[in-house]
Amino acid sequence: MITRIESLSGLPVPEDPFTLRIVSAAEAYGLSTAFLDVWQGNGCLFSRMDGVLTIAGKPDPNETEETALFAASCGAGQIFCAPDTARVLGFPVAETGAVLYRDQPEGEAPVWEEPPSPRVLYEVLAACEGEGFPVPEFEPFYLDTSHRLRHGTAKAVVLRENGHTAACALALAVTENAALLTAVAVLPPFRRKGLGRQAVESLCQKLPGRRVFLFRSQTENKEFYESLGFSPWGEWGSVSPFSPPDP
Repeated sequence: MITRIESLSGLPVPEDPFTLRIVSAAEAYGLSTAFLDVWQGNGCLFSRMDGVLTIAGKPDPNETEETALFAASCGAGQIFCAPDTARVLGFPVAETGAVLYRDQPEGEAPVWEEPPSPRVLYEVLAACEGEGFPVPEFEPFYLDTSHRLRHGTAKAVVLRENGHTAACALALAVTENAALLTAVAVLPPFRRKGLGRQAVESLCQKLPGRRVFLFRSQTENKEFYESLGFSPWGEWGSVSPFSPPDP
């Protein structure tokens, strides 16, 4: 049986990046907003936000049909989960990529400092947009990032070179034990100077004692993240456009 989670105390401790996405959003916005719903049951944790249904966990093989029908009827336009989860539920996987992780050593919590402006972060990301690096529209990005940074469920760094903004790194899902590296970008005039590596390391220093995950495109930045000590964890999958399960 799948039931709605009504209290933050009912959320699990994130041990995987899909659960992390769900728990961090719930901690940032609470469970009484109109745009975020969280459910659990049949071996899975579910969230629907901005038209995307995230599924964490392994579906109970005895409840596959109910779980698939729930996912198909909850009003999402896209499903994001492990590819094996999608296949078990009968959904065709449109896109896959690698999930990587790196464990940050324990250390003193960094001294609080004013987070960088979401506007500046967006300017760097937008200037680096490409086929393998999509960037959302400004307004939803600004509102979401501002809120998460203020509530401590996101971390970001901006690097400057000779007084000019040069690079950034962003983790938009952060809990007490885990974080999700969401984006790393270096403006074209400042590339090949090690600033991407510096941005990642600077951001990870703000996340002591956490397991840092990232979702990597299948064809992007494999050697870069390996050189930074990230190891394979698994795969992510996207079902889009959304299709009902096979009969």
